[in-house]
Amino acid sequence: MKKLIPLVLLVLLPSMSMRAGMPRISWGLEWGYTGTFLKTAQRNFICSEGYRIVENPVRWDYYSNGSVLANAGLDITQKLNCALYSGLQGVYSKRWMVPMELRLRWCPSGLYSDGLLIMGGGGLVLPTEPLREVCYRAHVGAGYRVELLNGISIDFLASWMFTTDKEMILDPDTREYVVPAMISANFAEYQAFNLSVAINF
Repeated sequence: MKKLIPLVLLVLLPSMSMRAGMPRISWGLEWGYTGTFLKTAQRNFICSEGYRIVENPVRWDYYSNGSVLANAGLDITQKLNCALYSGLQGVYSKRWMVPMELRLRWCPSGLYSDGLLIMGGGGLVLPTEPLREVCYRAHVGAGYRVELLNGISIDFLASWMFTTDKEMILDPDTREYVVPAMISANFAEYQAFNLSVAINF
């Protein structure tokens, strides 16, 4: 029982310090479902036969993915939190990325009360498979916060995500990958909605 006391104090101390007027450090976990519904791309390259190919495909395919994120941040005011998120995010068919997203969360009723939550953020994403080039994403949404205990809450969120990517380009004649020196443009974009649940401490 004595071993549990320091753990309980560690969880409750950030909440007590914010209510005493000191900045409060926050952290949490988030689990989500991602439905990607649109992929657009721009490709401009020279193929093995020496001619230039320009492609701008649009695909209205639907792919289901998941996400597991952790965050650490700071309650800037009694209503506004800023946090850095990272973890693993599925964005397309067999396409997983590691985001580094800076996100703002605003609760009009207060961070420590039940009520509406509005969020928005953006940052970098690193694909887990080739090409492993750093890309970008934006994320906006809203939800509802339920206060459980002193400084512990659960968020139910719905949001829209926009993620960029770079792809391996196949030569139409040789069916081999085009070398980077022959590529002038290689850009893809995914648009998706996300439903998630987060627990905050």
